[in-house]
Amino acid sequence: MESKIIEILGFIFLMFFVIGIHELGHLVAGLIQGFRFELFVIGPLGIKRENDKIKVYLNKNLAYYGGVAATLPVDDNPKNRKKFARLILAGPITSLVLSIVLFVCGYFFELPAEKWLLKASVGSMAIFLATTLPSKTGTFFTDRKRYQRVLSKGKVGEVEMAMLRVLGIYNRDQSYKNISKKDIELMIQDKDYNYFGLFSKLNYEYEINGVFDLKTKLAYDEVMRKMPKSVVKMMNSQLKILE
Repeated sequence: MESKIIEILGFIFLMFFVIGIHELGHLVAGLIQGFRFELFVIGPLGIKRENDKIKVYLNKNLAYYGGVAATLPVDDNPKNRKKFARLILAGPITSLVLSIVLFVCGYFFELPAEKWLLKASVGSMAIFLATTLPSKTGTFFTDRKRYQRVLSKGKVGEVEMAMLRVLGIYNRDQSYKNISKKDIELMIQDKDYNYFGLFSKLNYEYEINGVFDLKTKLAYDEVMRKMPKSVVKMMNSQLKILE
């Protein structure tokens, strides 16, 4: 019984480890390029920027248990598109390199933890494949698809950059007042990001007018019926703060 418990706990730790390294790849790539740290979560561990201070907290949001890292641009630099693309690509590359390193260490060297090293190698390779082969995992784009969208020269690429600008401006100013309405409309017109576009529009209209626009709220409620419950709960909790 004890050995089974150790196996289960070991497996859970390994999964958090390989996912955490994947997210660190995104995080470090963003920081190196001058983006500002905003959030890093893996399982119950959360680190975030709040009121310009870095805080460690207990993560209770199950939507973030699979790992999330966020760094955002501090200005509207034309080079942000390529920087963001590199940031996205850094996660899968980190997972691939980690998998190879762990496999070499576990297979070619006689180490006490070789079994765990090989398991971690398989786990890291699984993360690499899961973030590169499919286009989506559930509702959201994988890293590979997001990378392609960011570098797209058409409307899709503009939508990705509009989302990046909205997030960057909000996290810089802690307000939606300075966000471009054009960027919001670009996201609303995109079938994959219209939920976030409508969410941004509600916040923008509330800050400008002091109330939610009924038409926007109805459109938002309709779109959110198709979103995962964890995402709906998180976004609705932010809207309730305004009311």
